[in-house]
Amino acid sequence: MRFNGERQVQAEVEHVWAGLHDREVLRRAIPGCEELVPVAPGRYAATLAARVGPVADTYRGDFSIDDGQSGSRLCVRIGGCGRFGRLEVDLDVSLVRHRTGCTLLRYDAHAEVGGMVARLGNATLTVAGGHLTGCFFRDLDRALRHASRAGRVAALV
Repeated sequence: MRFNGERQVQAEVEHVWAGLHDREVLRRAIPGCEELVPVAPGRYAATLAARVGPVADTYRGDFSIDDGQSGSRLCVRIGGCGRFGRLEVDLDVSLVRHRTGCTLLRYDAHAEVGGMVARLGNATLTVAGGHLTGCFFRDLDRALRHASRAGRVAALV
């Protein structure tokens, strides 16, 4: 499945970039993220809980962020397995200064699911993927505001 689009985040590009490299901001923004344990720079062992239709599962696997172009483009890779299947996501994100205090995030994601979850069909998985994408960007905006109030993101820039 392929998902692409663009979303606005109410923060400067530098703060969004720093937040996308901050474990606590990521943990707050990733839907269902239960655990994000650093294993190397930009690499994490992740535990994610997800419900798609009638199937609820916990996925354990890898989460990585690679800088494609520092400050403006990054690649995220997620791979995990649960009792009912597997999930693999490749996500490319570009950050563009939209206007003062606002960043436009353009994303292109390719997701593959296997096992029982795949049996739910493309329509259900597309709706779920769109919902999870919306939740991520909403929660990223909230997590960045929280980190900014706490002075954490500003310290990373």
